[in-house]
Amino acid sequence: MRFYILGTGSAGCNTAFHLRSHHEVTLILRSQRALQDFHKRKNEITYQRANQTNSIKIGGFDTMVASHQILSNNLKNTMDVVIVTTKAQHVTEAVASIKPYLTRFSTLILLQNGMGVVKELIDSLWPGPEEQKNLPAIIRGVNNHATIRTKPFSVQHITGWDNPNYGYFLAAVPFIGTRSLFHDERQYYEQTNAVIQTFSDIPDLNTKKVDWQDLYERMMRKLVVNCSLNALSGILESTNGPMIENPYVVQLIRSICKECAEVLIEINTTTEDLYKVVEHTAYTASTSKTSTFQDILAKRLTEMEYINGYIVRLAKERNIPAPTNQLLLNLLHAKEHHIQAS
Repeated sequence: MRFYILGTGSAGCNTAFHLRSHHEVTLILRSQRALQDFHKRKNEITYQRANQTNSIKIGGFDTMVASHQILSNNLKNTMDVVIVTTKAQHVTEAVASIKPYLTRFSTLILLQNGMGVVKELIDSLWPGPEEQKNLPAIIRGVNNHATIRTKPFSVQHITGWDNPNYGYFLAAVPFIGTRSLFHDERQYYEQTNAVIQTFSDIPDLNTKKVDWQDLYERMMRKLVVNCSLNALSGILESTNGPMIENPYVVQLIRSICKECAEVLIEINTTTEDLYKVVEHTAYTASTSKTSTFQDILAKRLTEMEYINGYIVRLAKERNIPAPTNQLLLNLLHAKEHHIQAS
């Protein structure tokens, strides 16, 4: 089983590093410039745990660029398993660049923050029954590894490798019945289960297989954490620890949790329960820079349309006010514009 990594930020490099010790791994890079940079680094990824002083390097990666021409010159077979770790707003474009090499026997693993990615991807690239006959199997994941990109192809692992409440939680997206008769439901779940088991067999990935309903609820709870910590850390440019000690930030987090508890009726929760989840995450990863904070520092566009933006859109559909989420979304977009993020 060969793994392809689409997105080489901190999450992609962390996953690629641990997979490479056991499997063949190909990095799909976004440009010739990135490819040349990786070659200068001897085709190695550098990994360091936060509780260790020494870093480890691992090489032996194959590489290609997300360009149809270059892929066609280097790829003879379809892609087995593609792990997509790009930002949510880039998923559809990134997967479109490799779509000719995906079949119903391929598997996509989506590890983005936020919600709405799967529907957007299918609606854009496999919109109708005929197209969906060749739709790859899709695994959605909740990524509770806290990682930081220290420089290109270098990652620091803050938490997530040994705590049963952290790591990866993976589930197959429910089977879509418009597929070819030769790709039935049983085959679909055999395919996705085999991929998830491969993840589970690597201890440092700390992967748990869960059913779809369990994962969906975990995604919603993580969404609340991201609505709180990611949004505020991007605005304040702060790590998690100082924010949870700031009474004004705590007041904002409680407002976010109240709105989310009202909007996310599927998880039947309370403001206090959601606040405890956010608070626990902030203390556990107190020194961590959220992905949004890292994006702002690098002057990159954030994925907040899939986080606070998702809550705002769902709140409008359900006729529920969500002014705090709307305010934070507006502030983040204003900051992106101010720093000329791209």
